Amino acid sequence: MPDSQPGSLTEQAEVAVRDGIISGRYEPGFRLRERELSVELGVSRVPVREALRNLEFQGFVTIQPRRGAIVREMSAQDVDELFDLRTALEPLAAGAAARRYRAGEPHDGLDHAMEKAQKATDSADAQAILLANSEFHTELVFAARHQMLTDAMAPVLARTRWLFAQTADRSAEIQSHEHHQIYEAIRSGQDRLAAAYMLAHVESGRQPSLDIIAD
Repeated sequence: MPDSQPGSLTEQAEVAVRDGIISGRYEPGFRLRERELSVELGVSRVPVREALRNLEFQGFVTIQPRRGAIVREMSAQDVDELFDLRTALEPLAAGAAARRYRAGEPHDGLDHAMEKAQKATDSADAQAILLANSEFHTELVFAARHQMLTDAMAPVLARTRWLFAQTADRSAEIQSHEHHQIYEAIRSGQDRLAAAYMLAHVESGRQPSLDIIAD
């Protein structure tokens, strides 16, 4: 995977295109033309080309000979494999975060994300719920303070945001309740309970997500 420094033109282009895919602006099958993207983003074609290569590595696009980059469609197999990774890694993050809290090392980002997620659920704002729930999962990984886990989870979290956007009609109230269970276990330093709640939370979303993607 090509390297990109934080704040570089390549990373800026990558974030912009990825956000466009996640939001549905660039739908599955859409052809991402370097020339058009460079004009739209105000950068040369070189960082756009590098950004598209990064996004291919992350599973958002497919680069085809003579056709260029095409936005991928998330298949049932993609969803199943994503949940395989999430059920392995997110409970690990939840347990590590709980141990950090037990050691007196709370993470403000997780506390704030939980508050935002609750406010979004109370407001019944679908877009706010999507963003807040995604932020909760991201900040929970940061709360673990485990660099290799953070690095491994980066593409998983990005793909999870994409999946959340496509399965937004899942019950916000149920997800909020499960997030509270995880959060309270972390806050109280109960690492095994936090990991168990996270495993149950992630796994409970597998079949509903597969059903929605299959429709």
